[in-house]
Amino acid sequence: MKFRDRLIEAMRIYFILVTFITILLLIIGLAFDGDRTFGYEVFLSPLIYAAIGVLPALFLYSEKELSMTRLIIKNILQLAIIEAIVMVLVFTKDTIPSEKKSVVISIAVGIAVIYVLTMVVEYIFELSQSKAMNESLEKYQKSVSK
Repeated sequence: MKFRDRLIEAMRIYFILVTFITILLLIIGLAFDGDRTFGYEVFLSPLIYAAIGVLPALFLYSEKELSMTRLIIKNILQLAIIEAIVMVLVFTKDTIPSEKKSVVISIAVGIAVIYVLTMVVEYIFELSQSKAMNESLEKYQKSVSK
């Protein structure tokens, strides 16, 4: 896969992540700190967290087709890296109540759910692309064989 294609895929994943992270922040915020008000800088956090979520995918990319075992290991490693980076941010930021176990657990579980949901959405995109390519190939083969 060319760098341009990888970049386009990373951007698609990035915007999927921004959407899911915004929803997660809404849910966790309403559940644990619903009365708090924020300034406009809060709109940066989904963008930053999504960038963190895309970084491991860019660096752990493989040109070769991976076996199912290696793909699972790669995905687990990506999730672990994302969890670790976000947990470092959680424990170093004063604005996140990291002293509450329920908040930390919610964030960790939310990251895992978002990771899985992103993989599902990406799979649906790739499935629709492969169907379109197969239909185009079938039309081409029919036109050539006539």
